[in-house]
Amino acid sequence: MNLRAELLREHSARQTRRLTEYACAHPKYFAELLRVFWYGTPRERQLAADVLGMAGQQRPAWLVPHLAGLLAAAQPDQTEQHPAVRRSVVRVLQFVAVPEEWQALTYDLCLGLLVAPTELVAIRGYALSAATRLAGAYPELATELLAAIESVLSTATSAALHSRAAREMPKLRSVIRDVLPG
Repeated sequence: MNLRAELLREHSARQTRRLTEYACAHPKYFAELLRVFWYGTPRERQLAADVLGMAGQQRPAWLVPHLAGLLAAAQPDQTEQHPAVRRSVVRVLQFVAVPEEWQALTYDLCLGLLVAPTELVAIRGYALSAATRLAGAYPELATELLAAIESVLSTATSAALHSRAAREMPKLRSVIRDVLPG
C-alpha cells in the first residue's frame, strides 16, 4: 500500500481506521507512517497525525524509540505545524511508557500545552491526562500539576476540559495524600 497516496485519497473516519490497521500490522508500516508524519507535506503530516494518534494508542511501545522526534514535533512554537500534530502526540503520550530520561521534557511539554490559553481544548485535555500519568510517581509534580489545573479551570469554559480535570484530579490528590505525614 502507498500510505502517502491513501492518506490523500480520502479523509474519513473509515479511511483513518483502515490506515491505522495497516500501520499497526507491522513495524515497517508504522515506520512508514512516522516518515510521512515528520517529512510529508503539511497536508500529509496533518492526515498522518490522525492515523498516528490512533495507531500510537494501539502500539504505544513502538513509539518509545521515537520520543525525541515526537516531542520536537509537538513543541508549541512550531507555528507551521497543523494543530493535529500536537494533538496526536499528546494523545499517544497518555499511553506511552515514557523512559525516565524523557519524563521531564515530556511533562514540561504537557504542562505548557495545558496552561496555554490559546491551545485547542482537545490538546489541553490530552496534555492534562498525559501530565497526570507522568506526575503519578512524583508527589511534588502532582502538587504543581494540581495547582496548574485549578488555575486553568478558573478561566476555562470548556465542559470537556472540566470533565477531563474532574477525572484526573482525584488521581493527583491521591498521590499527594499518600505522602503526607500522619
